[in-house]
Amino acid sequence: MEITKPNEITPLYDKGGVTGRRISARPGVEIIHMSLEPGAVLAPHTTPFDAQFFAHQGTAVFMVGDGEITATQGTLLDCPGSTPHGIRNDTEAPIAVLVIKYLKP
Repeated sequence: MEITKPNEITPLYDKGGVTGRRISARPGVEIIHMSLEPGAVLAPHTTPFDAQFFAHQGTAVFMVGDGEITATQGTLLDCPGSTPHGIRNDTEAPIAVLVIKYLKP
């Protein structure tokens, strides 16, 4: 058994109140722990792989395609590859999102 604590992992991304840490990697899949401070935004972007986003802590606003989805804690969102997506924290408290990346070989 292996225990992983996100705050003890060196960030892959740390900019503008958004921090991303890879907490797991297996062939074909990675799990990233994203934390966003109040008011922080991970700007919309595209990736070539499918992903799922799990609102782990707080309420996240997912910018997907031309729309927005407000996801309360415990919500899972599927995002096909090449779909523009981003995350925004409109709350007064930090939020956390788990990003599950389905990587293509």
